[in-house]
Amino acid sequence: MLKILLVDDSEFILQRVQHLLAGMEQIQEVRTATSAEEANQWIEAYNPSLIFLDINLPGKNGLQMLKDIRANKSIDPIVVILTNNTLSGYRNECMQAGADYFLDKAKDFSSIPDIVVETAEKFSFKDRSN
Repeated sequence: MLKILLVDDSEFILQRVQHLLAGMEQIQEVRTATSAEEANQWIEAYNPSLIFLDINLPGKNGLQMLKDIRANKSIDPIVVILTNNTLSGYRNECMQAGADYFLDKAKDFSSIPDIVVETAEKFSFKDRSN
């Protein structure tokens, strides 16, 4: 079962993703954060297995948060960048920094449930192999 953290400063986007995730059997719990500071608190306290992360956030931006997440060896979540900044430069930089997925808010929402299923399978396999 997955613990998911949604990080976006738009309540509309948070609600839209929560609606997509509602009722999925792979999910234990979903938490939300609207700033980098709040997200960092949840990451420490909650240790999510899957993080949906916007690039434009109040305080620290999502790309820097991604770098910080990957530098923290005590956690290893799947990180999905969910953004309107879809220029190839952003995509490349995010993928090089350790993003597992890069989604366009304007057209890739339908991919979110599939990513949840894939992530649940990965974590299930990790649990069985330990």
